[in-house]
Amino acid sequence: MRLESWPRCPEAASLCEGLLERFLHENPMVQEMAHRFHAYAGVRLANLIDHWVVPRSILSVEELERVGMIETDVEGEPVWHHPQARLPRFRVGARWRLAIAVEALEPFLQQNRWEPDRVEGDYDSAYQEAVGALPQGELAAVVRKGYRGFRPGRLTEEMRVALEEARRRLRERPRDDEALLQAQRLAEELVDVLGAGRATDEFFAAEREYYMTRNRAARWQYARQQELGMGWANHDHHTYRSARESFADLMELWRTFGFQFRERFYAGAEAGWGAQVLEHPESRVVIFSDVDLSPEELFVDFAEQPLEPRESLGTIGLWCALHGDSIGEAGMHHLEAEYDWEQVRALLLENGFGVMKPFTDLPMLKQAFTEPEIWPVREERCKRLLQRGQITEEQAERFRRQGAAGSHLEILQRWEGYKGFNQAGVSAIIRETDARKLAQ
Repeated sequence: MRLESWPRCPEAASLCEGLLERFLHENPMVQEMAHRFHAYAGVRLANLIDHWVVPRSILSVEELERVGMIETDVEGEPVWHHPQARLPRFRVGARWRLAIAVEALEPFLQQNRWEPDRVEGDYDSAYQEAVGALPQGELAAVVRKGYRGFRPGRLTEEMRVALEEARRRLRERPRDDEALLQAQRLAEELVDVLGAGRATDEFFAAEREYYMTRNRAARWQYARQQELGMGWANHDHHTYRSARESFADLMELWRTFGFQFRERFYAGAEAGWGAQVLEHPESRVVIFSDVDLSPEELFVDFAEQPLEPRESLGTIGLWCALHGDSIGEAGMHHLEAEYDWEQVRALLLENGFGVMKPFTDLPMLKQAFTEPEIWPVREERCKRLLQRGQITEEQAERFRRQGAAGSHLEILQRWEGYKGFNQAGVSAIIRETDARKLAQ
């Protein structure tokens, strides 16, 4: 599936933008908050909107349906969403309310010195919400943990203990050669105990934590966002690299968590890679999983059919050979989050973090990597690659001395509700970040 697979939805996006502009104009406190988020971390308030509650006097159901929103039943409540766009959901209510997503309530309330009128839902439950009155309407800060509904969560002592144990096991899970097998077993247990949505949310929270230990730009940006109390609430997708022989097993891991398979990229003949995009129906996690492909595998269903090892390595295969698969020692290749692209780029540059040339610069999507975090390469990995003829002596020596490109933070901006990816742009950045090229 290529660039055109997801449409641009300008009318729906314009409706959402106009509603936010009006809300900010009528509520100076929220407008000031939006300015701080943008100035200090490059995050647009629009990137954080979980949902709107609107009375019919402000926005009619007919207007929502006119721009492509459809009504669905969520635990007995009608909720409107756009099936083809990355836009907030809408509920109908007596009072106008903007609900923004944050990772945890307490940091958000403290950092923004906001005292809500009420807090609903138990701490660490599936859904917690702080609500406060404004001159016009209400502001809500929402914490979701693998849950799509709107009922305040309850946390039993049994569940609290189960969550503590799950987090310990996720932080301590093996990242050696048995990492994928161990992750599969752990996923099966966690889904059984916590449910698929919560297990997914907990797994990827731990994955982001591990990723940040290996990427300075991400640590810096996260600290900045935590100073505003939002955490990674603006995450867009998580990228995992895999060796060919383990890719099908990685897809089985994602199935265990309940991910739905979205578009698949077949760029084998063009660039030597393929990718499967997945989205979770309960957690808001999106995954981009990529792997080496050869031209003759252009139409292979590589998410289902095991791929055999091959003698030559593409960019992704070499990265895994140098550092390990993403599910193991390497961790994620990158985390991508949504921003005002120009603003976050300026902030990163001002604070000593290089940003590469955008690999996508389109009317509805702009993406760029920070300069790669350079990781040391183990001698045994260099020797193995040399013995197989997959790198030269000169490249091996450079990897020994200088290390090789590891992870990135990816900065992204979307317009018009566009939720897809740009295959040509991804191909370009994969070529640009090949370890052999960087080792010249």
